[in-house]
Amino acid sequence: MVRSHRRPQQDGDKMNCMKFLLGGYRAVAMVTLLSVGGGALAQGTVAIVTTATRTKLGDGSYQSTVSLTNNGTAAAQNVVVSAATLGSAAGSPLPKSIGTIAARSAVSAVFTFPASAGSSGAAVVERYSGSYNGGTFGGSLRVVLPATAEVSGQLNSLITQAQALAAGNAEFPVQVSSAGNGSDVNKAWPWVTAAEFKALDDAVKSARSALIQWNAQAIANLQASMAAFKAQIKSDGSDPYFRLDPGPGRTPVTVTSPTNVWSARTPLDNRVPADFDGSTFRMVPYPFADAQGQAPVLLIDYFYRGATTFGGVSMQSPLSPSVNVPTGATVEFDVYYPKSAQGKLMRWRLTNRSTTIDSYLRGYDYTNLNPSWVGSYNGETWLKTHVSVNVPQTGASSTFVLELHGENGRPAESTSLMVQNLKITQPDPNTAALPNVVNAQNQSVVAPLKGLYNTANGLFMMGAIGTGPVTGTRARHYEIFVDGNNLKADGTHPRGPNWLTSVSGAALTGATTTPGVGEYNFPDNAYLGIRDSGTPGQYKMHGHVMAWYNQAPGWMTQITPATLTSGYNGTPYFYGLGNGVSRQTQVSKEMARRVQFNHITYVMRHFLTTSTKYGSSAARGVIPFSTWDILNEEVHESRHSVNIPQDPNSWRSSLKHTNWLAAMSDDLIGGDLKEHYVYLLFKYAHIAAPNAQMAAAFKANYASLPGYMKLDGHDDSGSIDAYVTSNPTKVVYNDYGFTARSKARTVYNMVRALNTAWLTDPLYDGRPLIEIIGNQAHDAVGRTQASDTQYSTALFAKLVDDRLLSGIDFSEFDLQMPTSAPGGGATAPAALNIRQSDALGYQYALMYKMFTKFAPYIHHVLSWGVAGSGWQGSYVLFDGNSNANAGYYGTMNPNRYILGHSYLDDYFAGENDKLKSGYRIDLGDLGFYTR
Repeated sequence: MVRSHRRPQQDGDKMNCMKFLLGGYRAVAMVTLLSVGGGALAQGTVAIVTTATRTKLGDGSYQSTVSLTNNGTAAAQNVVVSAATLGSAAGSPLPKSIGTIAARSAVSAVFTFPASAGSSGAAVVERYSGSYNGGTFGGSLRVVLPATAEVSGQLNSLITQAQALAAGNAEFPVQVSSAGNGSDVNKAWPWVTAAEFKALDDAVKSARSALIQWNAQAIANLQASMAAFKAQIKSDGSDPYFRLDPGPGRTPVTVTSPTNVWSARTPLDNRVPADFDGSTFRMVPYPFADAQGQAPVLLIDYFYRGATTFGGVSMQSPLSPSVNVPTGATVEFDVYYPKSAQGKLMRWRLTNRSTTIDSYLRGYDYTNLNPSWVGSYNGETWLKTHVSVNVPQTGASSTFVLELHGENGRPAESTSLMVQNLKITQPDPNTAALPNVVNAQNQSVVAPLKGLYNTANGLFMMGAIGTGPVTGTRARHYEIFVDGNNLKADGTHPRGPNWLTSVSGAALTGATTTPGVGEYNFPDNAYLGIRDSGTPGQYKMHGHVMAWYNQAPGWMTQITPATLTSGYNGTPYFYGLGNGVSRQTQVSKEMARRVQFNHITYVMRHFLTTSTKYGSSAARGVIPFSTWDILNEEVHESRHSVNIPQDPNSWRSSLKHTNWLAAMSDDLIGGDLKEHYVYLLFKYAHIAAPNAQMAAAFKANYASLPGYMKLDGHDDSGSIDAYVTSNPTKVVYNDYGFTARSKARTVYNMVRALNTAWLTDPLYDGRPLIEIIGNQAHDAVGRTQASDTQYSTALFAKLVDDRLLSGIDFSEFDLQMPTSAPGGGATAPAALNIRQSDALGYQYALMYKMFTKFAPYIHHVLSWGVAGSGWQGSYVLFDGNSNANAGYYGTMNPNRYILGHSYLDDYFAGENDKLKSGYRIDLGDLGFYTR
């Protein structure tokens, strides 16, 4: 390059040079044009070097930023660019006055060229010329027109993606087989042949070149190469931590569906009256809170006279399109029903031609204790079930008939049901069925779950359902155990005391037993089997449950408040009948409190002490419980969804107010929190299993304690010192459905309020009143299951941080496989296809990532099943042959499992990121929680 000249520049004396500049997300060319001209100057010489960088704008035009540098020793005065062309297109604005360029200085100017300059990738000539006092400059150069910054960025991004695709990830790098048949690599992990790897590598090199010498085809070429490479990655599927996308399998596709233009028709069953007993039907907008995106529903208002007719309503709708229904097709629809419909109606009868098929409503789980969907409509709780039956008849079909039946001999009744998403489906005939997964490793050979998850590792205890001697899978993998039924009130307290009377002094049915231990049955052997297995203290116990709206003895369930309004009538406080209530007897709150105080005290002290009063003995010894559910599922199924949006700090009016429990509060239910039945239940548990501080407080305040606490000899002249333990069982409030944020917030509010009130109670013992929140976690594979659970976990962790709670447990954990899950629905213990299996493992991995993240807050995680199946056909960590399933592997190494099943990332989009440390969990009006 000429840096200075001693003679005047002659016109045409030019030097051209070009450089290329490669930016992070765009490729641009830089041209250098050198022209020195003019006459001899007393002050020195002028040497102007011009460089230009080009970018393509969004509208297809081009912009050049031109830098004019004077490398001479004299100032270039009155510099003007008079001509600028790119290809055949002239730049603007012209002429462009630059002014004076001092020696060894530069000045920039911007010129715009229309899209007519050419397409990206075209080679054109770029020219600039102009003058300054005493000389001229100018020159030309062939250049390649660049792409837009967006397009260049897309190509750069594709190059990065291609490099990542070729590399794999840290856990599962892509292997390259030089042998070509995979004999020199681990075929369980991803691998390609050397030729396949080279093809992608060559495509990446070509794309890099395109960033400089633009090629408009570069993006399409690289995309095609990446797609080909991805299809060529191979794995034999033998490693449970890695699988390539097996494809969707034979997913259901819709064959036809009703138009939802429904009309009445002659009933299929001749017992159904022609006038339908006054039953009606119509299409209405979806009425529940989650209405966004929901289709209308068929609302059936059912009325049945209950005379000699059968009752029912019969409807028909054209099918669109009319089709030849194939073999293997099914009829699918969702039914929404109120809880009050329990025991009503009989069946659906349906047909698409002449043959009919029945689906019995009695098969619906009307008493479902853990519904997967809950709604509120017209002041009632509604549930949903999915109906799937084989199509009644194959062949040409143009009309669908749906008939709802009553039953002979029924009393007069009425209710409403809703039907949605009715369709006829078949497995997609254009896809192959996926094979079932084979779980190859028995529980006896895989690493123990409790070897990883234990408190010594800074984590939590692993537990499972089941009592008795600890052997097999329970012994190898778990350390804390629970029974599903044998500590519930109907089992432990089948006989009522003969002191129990109504407000009028009448005896209660079934309460005829001499008071004391004779009222009770205790399942000692079930828990002695745990206590006496292994080394002393090796295995631990969780108790379930003292008080619940279900499975209580008949003598107890008849107790109702003396004055509190019954039923849901729009008032803030009322009582609701628990399950199994066959009669109702009004009982005073003092009598109802005495019942629960005795029940809790007898059951807890029977196990936790050696007192003969409670049926124990020194010879038997203490049967220790680590944790104990005191109250179970007392939040109403749906009222929280109405109350919390109106008042985020509400909770009292969102409870079930189970009749025999609400009787403890009766007319005081809306008053002092220390009179609330939930508060009293937990207070009784603290007294039943006291620490030293409680024993001292009990003695000091004995004179002011209520009379019912002193009637049955639970103290020795005001002392409960004999029952003190240094490590009393932790008392738990247990519930389900915390993925519903309004329900989680209700429990948060309740615990905060009650535990705050406890701090000023004369019997406060230094422990939170409710020590642990138990999240049943009967959950399902779902797109947001993990992050929804993280919300409630963070909410409860906030209580721990505020010293108003001791911890959290996941008390009944298992996962259902719904029809919406990858690979379709399944009911345990049925074998899973490989896509279902992978999704199960991925969901377990996400959940255990979340558990581990909150480990300092979590006491234990209990699997509600050891092998085969859990609650309601859900999947646990071992299959029916006690072999480890995908859930086990996802649990043992969550990150590895997720990395090895990346084809499911789209289904679980964003979940893994939300579980990472530092993610801000939005708790609404309570702010953000970060862990």
